[in-house]
Amino acid sequence: RHYETSNRKVLQDLISTLVERVDKEVIEVPQNPNWLTIELGEADKEALALPKHVQPTVRDTPSAFGGSLTTADEDTEISESEAVLGKTSNWHRAAWQLLFSEAYDTKQALADEGHEYLVTITENRRLTPTTYDRNVFHLEFDTSETGLKYEISDALGIHGWNDTQEVLDFIEFYGEKPETIVVVPRALPKNAPEGTLARSQTNSLFQILQQTLDLFGRPSKRFYADLIPYAANAAEKERLSYLISSEGAAEFKDRVDETLTHADILREFPSAHPSIPQLINMLPPIKPRHYSVASSQKAHPNSVHLLIVAVEWVTPSGKTRFGQCTRYLTSLGAGSKVTVSIKPSVMTLPPSPHQPVIMAGLGTGMAPFRAFIQERAWQRAQGMEVGPMVLYFGSRNRSNEYLYGEELEAYHADGLLTHLRLAFSRDQKEKIYIQHKMNEDGKLLHKYLLDSQLSGHFYLCGPTWPAGDVKDAIVQSFMDGEQCAAIDANRIVNKLKEEERYVLEVY
Repeated sequence: RHYETSNRKVLQDLISTLVERVDKEVIEVPQNPNWLTIELGEADKEALALPKHVQPTVRDTPSAFGGSLTTADEDTEISESEAVLGKTSNWHRAAWQLLFSEAYDTKQALADEGHEYLVTITENRRLTPTTYDRNVFHLEFDTSETGLKYEISDALGIHGWNDTQEVLDFIEFYGEKPETIVVVPRALPKNAPEGTLARSQTNSLFQILQQTLDLFGRPSKRFYADLIPYAANAAEKERLSYLISSEGAAEFKDRVDETLTHADILREFPSAHPSIPQLINMLPPIKPRHYSVASSQKAHPNSVHLLIVAVEWVTPSGKTRFGQCTRYLTSLGAGSKVTVSIKPSVMTLPPSPHQPVIMAGLGTGMAPFRAFIQERAWQRAQGMEVGPMVLYFGSRNRSNEYLYGEELEAYHADGLLTHLRLAFSRDQKEKIYIQHKMNEDGKLLHKYLLDSQLSGHFYLCGPTWPAGDVKDAIVQSFMDGEQCAAIDANRIVNKLKEEERYVLEVY
């Protein structure tokens, strides 16, 4: 049936009926202090207030729910017990959220990562051959009408979900129902407007475990310790206590190396069976995974691009594991909605478009440099004079991992990318890495970085392991160009770091 929101009496009767039917199915979760939300800007504060007909504005909000709450709409008092989710007035709020879910952020994470945006995948394209053992893929998201703004120095946070079947399997193991309704309170930001009531998150148990809680993340010792009081089996209780003791340190490390998950531990110790509210309080929220943007918003006003490698590994026992976020992303096709957020990064172009840019990227470390190149291409298209761009790109071999190869060749032929130096380590008998190519260009590095008229910037993005050799190549170029000792050349590098002209983003 269709109800007009202005017909309050009919809606209240409907909600009361719904409350009676679902009351026994709803699980109440106490507030977890670890889920406190971060501070919000002025533009975000208004969104916190519930509609007037759902929750009256509070005049006086006592600390920690002490005393009573007085409403502005009705001069009635809400007792401390009624202020906690679970009483009828708040079940009405939960029911409103269920009935009119489009008006509430029912899928938002328990702990905010800042402002979030719902974007749409327009392209999910594998860049490496399907026969190759590494799945490197290119993602494009439509950001039109979302308000998302980003700089080329930013990272995009992906708010991933757990695997559907694994979540369903766990719920069945735990003896619960996926459709059970769970209401989780959310703390207010510190700078929320005075009188604003905290919202709650209302989802099914399946949604909470799939979208919010890091059920398949690695447990800390604290998680083992928190399970001990729930262990009904004496042997399991003793075993849990041993694993977090100094005597069990070596075995605990083996468990970390095996990348056991919270779900694995709960299966291993079945007598340690916290209730759903208790378990939700014990599990950390899924944290967004951040990836350097691989596009310039000036060149692509309504989209943001990512370059990602699917994470997959084999544990010491031979079990295959998958990265939670990349597994989530590889399962999505065009049209899928993804929640994202923006995080600043250290990778940013020099203040002047005339300054030389020297980029060294390995594998998916190419992502921010694609954004750099697009930005400079846009600047040139606006009539600006742009400085030299040097790219050292390294991967295993040209045939499988020359990421964005056609684009790079086109930019090089066009003259925007003035130097394109490629190092494919496995395409010849002796391995060649980017530092070897840099050693061949000592005079170029010295000129672009130390000529006071140029003041170039150097960037390295990718895995940590080549950072030392890359620095050695630059130090050697300074030693040769300045006719100085290694100690003096290292001082020059340190000075460049202080000036933010020698920037590393390694992982």
